[in-house]
Amino acid sequence: MDQKLVVVEKKDQRLYDIAEKLTKNIHDVVIEYKVTEEEWISAIEFLTEVGVKNEYILLSDVMGVSVLVNDLAHHHDHEEHVTDHNVEGPLYRANAPLVKTPAQLCTNEAILKSEQPYVMVGQVLSVHGNPIPHAIVDVWQADEKGDYENEDPNQPEYNLRARIETDAKGRYEFKSILPGGYEIGKGGPTGKFLKRIGRHAWRPAHIHFKIVAEDFNELTTMLFIPNDPWIDSDAIGAVKDSLILDLKKVDSVSEQQKNGFNKAFSITEYNFKLIPKDN
Repeated sequence: MDQKLVVVEKKDQRLYDIAEKLTKNIHDVVIEYKVTEEEWISAIEFLTEVGVKNEYILLSDVMGVSVLVNDLAHHHDHEEHVTDHNVEGPLYRANAPLVKTPAQLCTNEAILKSEQPYVMVGQVLSVHGNPIPHAIVDVWQADEKGDYENEDPNQPEYNLRARIETDAKGRYEFKSILPGGYEIGKGGPTGKFLKRIGRHAWRPAHIHFKIVAEDFNELTTMLFIPNDPWIDSDAIGAVKDSLILDLKKVDSVSEQQKNGFNKAFSITEYNFKLIPKDN
């Protein structure tokens, strides 16, 4: 027999409709797969552990819900002209050091020791292609092993994070080291869940951005390192073709010295395009 939610007082109609549909879908799954009492208790214990470990965002990510909600929230009429949004992820930190362009995300020593240093340049532009001066390019990334600063006690405070102010022509530039891909939730309930259902937990290497400019809608996105082994099977399904960087290797000694390197480095250019707030 179909179960209806009983309403005893004034209701939030939208929330009611969602709850009713979700309840029906859960009942359908339980009936179709003849879920046992032991399996249902196990599911409840799993969700409890997810809460205790603060992994609900992570679970939402690996189920593809975070990206789906993000896509629906940021669908707009200028898709071919505007930088695609993407999920923020759970490792953002507010109030990273505010610096002028050009900048660097880690120490000179780390950059010179790295096997994969890179330079990223570009502009923050309006949807119509006009430069946006003094925008803030808030950038954060993992290190070469795929570890973020706020998860790794061996990294300095705010390592590989910065808020970079664009110049009068909307330009930004920074030096860093190419991040590595990483497994998400390796020791927690979400990681164990993925292992049980035969899914890998790898994210391809990427760099996060949050772009803020007066009179423009905020943009949160991530850009991906090309040729990563996991780029076609991201554990959270966040890869978009428009967000894959074009990296060029620089072998010229004079160019290396000009940019402060003692070895070959990569350079990439990416322009962020924002929508005015009144659109």
